[in-house]
Amino acid sequence: MFKQTVLIIAGLLSLSQQAYAQNERWFEVEVYLFERNNGQPQEQAQGQVSFQNPKKMVDLISPLFSTNITGASLGLDGCSAHDWATKADECNQQVSSAQVNHPSQIPWSIAASSNQYGVPGGSPVLLSAAQNQFKSIISKLSRERGNKSLLHMTWQQAMQPRRRATPMKIFSGKDYSSRFELNGQSTLSQASKSNVPQFDFLGGSFGVVEHKPVWKLDGTINIYLDHYLYVETALNLREEGTKTFDVMRDSAQFNPSAANLSSPFLYAYPMKQNRRVRSDEIHYFDHPRMGMILQIRKMQQPIDRLNGNTSE
Repeated sequence: MFKQTVLIIAGLLSLSQQAYAQNERWFEVEVYLFERNNGQPQEQAQGQVSFQNPKKMVDLISPLFSTNITGASLGLDGCSAHDWATKADECNQQVSSAQVNHPSQIPWSIAASSNQYGVPGGSPVLLSAAQNQFKSIISKLSRERGNKSLLHMTWQQAMQPRRRATPMKIFSGKDYSSRFELNGQSTLSQASKSNVPQFDFLGGSFGVVEHKPVWKLDGTINIYLDHYLYVETALNLREEGTKTFDVMRDSAQFNPSAANLSSPFLYAYPMKQNRRVRSDEIHYFDHPRMGMILQIRKMQQPIDRLNGNTSE
């Protein structure tokens, strides 16, 4: 009796999963970000930027470039993009106990080594360069004076309502962490504090705070389906510069020339937008310092591809 009950439950779960996969609506997303040098004053940038919890992101870039040093020594395989989407808690536990090595530069073109396709009930999938369609657009924009490529990638994902949608983690370019903190301040000003034990508010213990990269471009792109398609961006573009800090008047009386001190500073330009878009149309997201070209394309559904159905 017990065995029959288990088989019935397993069968119902299987049918439920098949029904869910059948009702999925998959789309192909291609995005191209480029920097625009139009002379906007750095003072208009934002020093403090907000960051989202990595547990709530899909990361298709890290598996291509990051190396888990501790995991390699222990014989661990590390987490793939699918692992991050399906068992993020386990991946975070592994990362918290491991030393992750990041390259000093992430290329602007992000792509899989071979053609990839989504699977029914699966997580988002990074596509290859051969599956991109923005070649002519990128060529045209790159020829315009002052434009510089920041990131180009294409992926397939099943669209979810906003409450269930998971943002896509985006980052590329230079890692400034050897010279700047996440808040933009120079690491030289923090050198005197490096030997002081720091409290880890996440772990609840004293120790060395994990060193994290500070990328030229980083943030998230969240795409969700609520009768219509919506694109929500939370991106930061960083640029080196200097910032003037006011010193106390008492100190300035002894050294008037030190009333205003300049220090290296890493400015951050946020792009936060939420826009309704149409599928298959090419959309442009404007910003004083950068632009984003995005297209969400209709595609053959994974369940149809698996069954050999070529109709849309």
